[in-house]
Amino acid sequence: MKLQIIEKLDIFLKNHPLKEECEVVYFLVELRKLLDREREQNQSEKYTLVRFHADWIVHTRKDHITVAMKEIMGKIDESIDTYPKDENIDFLLLPEFKKELASLLEEYSLPHNFCSNDEEWLNFMVALTSALADQPIINPTPNIAEFRYIDLKKEGIMANIDFRGTKTGSSITLGFGL
Repeated sequence: MKLQIIEKLDIFLKNHPLKEECEVVYFLVELRKLLDREREQNQSEKYTLVRFHADWIVHTRKDHITVAMKEIMGKIDESIDTYPKDENIDFLLLPEFKKELASLLEEYSLPHNFCSNDEEWLNFMVALTSALADQPIINPTPNIAEFRYIDLKKEGIMANIDFRGTKTGSSITLGFGL
């Protein structure tokens, strides 16, 4: 028997390009329900980055930082210089989240073309970051006080990072326009 939530997601993904905030919010909320069922049935915690983003999408701020998010924010913390020279901002496209999301959708035989098409992924990310704007992650690492996306009204992706610890008082805004 196929779960109703999988049928709903299948129909939804076939009919919505995930370019609008409301589409991305609905999609992530439904994925969270699917992951909750999976956890209840199998007593396993899979797809931790998908779960984190699905949880983040419905909160005004995240101050309970999961292990998965600590790892990602730790990588960002290590790679970001408050005075960047080469400005590597690939992390804004969430490559680890993309891989995990594609794997989850593939496991349930759900459409996941947008994960392998750069333009469609960018559209998804613009909608996602717009939905997450002004919903900061608080104190995810010893050096990051706050990470937040800035709503660019579908014009690009931008994040602001306020530092603490040895970098207290420093802040950086990174992003790109479309």
